[in-house]
Amino acid sequence: MNSSHFQKTTLLNGLRILTERHEGVHSATLGVWIEAGAVFETPKERGLSHLLEHMVFKGTARRSLQQIAAVTDSIGGQINAFTERELVCFHARVLAEQAPVALELLCDFLTIPCLDARDLEIEKGVILEEIKSVEDSPEELVEELFQQTIWPDSPWGFPILGAAESVSNFTARDVKTYMANHYAPQNVMVVAVGDIQHDAIVKQAGDLLQSLPGSNLFRREKHVVPRAPRVAKHVAQVERDTEQMQLIVGTKCYDYRDSKRFAGWMLDAILCGGYSSRLFQEIREKRGLCYNIGALSASYRKTGFWAIETGVAPETAPKVLDLIGRELRKLKTRGVSKVELQRAQQMMRANLLLSEESSSAQMTRVARNEWYYGRQRSTQEVLASVMAVTQADVQEVANDLFDTKTMNLAAVGPSGGSTLAIEVA
Repeated sequence: MNSSHFQKTTLLNGLRILTERHEGVHSATLGVWIEAGAVFETPKERGLSHLLEHMVFKGTARRSLQQIAAVTDSIGGQINAFTERELVCFHARVLAEQAPVALELLCDFLTIPCLDARDLEIEKGVILEEIKSVEDSPEELVEELFQQTIWPDSPWGFPILGAAESVSNFTARDVKTYMANHYAPQNVMVVAVGDIQHDAIVKQAGDLLQSLPGSNLFRREKHVVPRAPRVAKHVAQVERDTEQMQLIVGTKCYDYRDSKRFAGWMLDAILCGGYSSRLFQEIREKRGLCYNIGALSASYRKTGFWAIETGVAPETAPKVLDLIGRELRKLKTRGVSKVELQRAQQMMRANLLLSEESSSAQMTRVARNEWYYGRQRSTQEVLASVMAVTQADVQEVANDLFDTKTMNLAAVGPSGGSTLAIEVA
């Protein structure tokens, strides 16, 4: 029978090492997390967090790009990375016996990357093409547009990929300076989940990361998490010659530590969380006006957003927005039924429990608990918060969030001269 055991060690330099041992499994998932996402960038640095994430894979003092690939393949592992608004993560999933090799690779990325000027020019080209691909994808573009619309002129609304102008002008010096300023031990966390030994991970990570580039240059003021601006009503439309109009309707929501976000989860599920959800039934099943409609929501340390996303025929966009507005108003005035709430809670329960069978999800859970709470919240504790949500809680949150004065609308596609609006008062 599998069992798990969590341990945490904080070294003198501030580096945190967290492990959760799972006996009876063959794998290990490791992540090195850095507080260095897009919200910490200045306007001139837009995209540097993401560019740096790419650059470390080009080679280190110990291994070339080809050798990194060869080692990864030889141990049968998967190594990758991602950049978020607040965090960057380099992660690997391997057989437990290969965990030391994977951890060495991940730590090399942070301490001895080459960051070669010639490689930089190549990777800048790759990212510029990635930015263009967003411009060419209405589904991705509308998400970027929405976040820039709800948080205008704020680091929270900066595109994680950056802007073409800033990315084009980055130099190797810019990349090295950014890394020196942000990749300090007190901003780094190592997480390992699986059949691993805590003391071995602590020893190896402590040795490999003692030369982090930011150890002597760290500047604390760089890491004050900026507050999100006050959210006001905005409508943003981008013309594209496409068959569909991509729509996102959304507003402010709760930060990660706010217990009201669990009632927000219930709103997601009740309105567009499955085949029986209100908007799926009303817009797709009854009227055939969309193929899919879903939630696009997120919580961070200082803010969050709640949104609904769909794609429709351009000529039906005003009608679809009217139907969405009508359902939001109905939820505010009439609330939700006991059956709807129970269905939403069971859906969330299933999602949480099933995710726990993924070691990547387990590793991410451990990391986010540390970042956002400074302690470990078990899945059972989260489930208790979900199951404690009442019908009155959901209606209270709906009345708080669904306000025409703070409701934002982003649209990408052919407008056909129509003016789009959403009314939820």
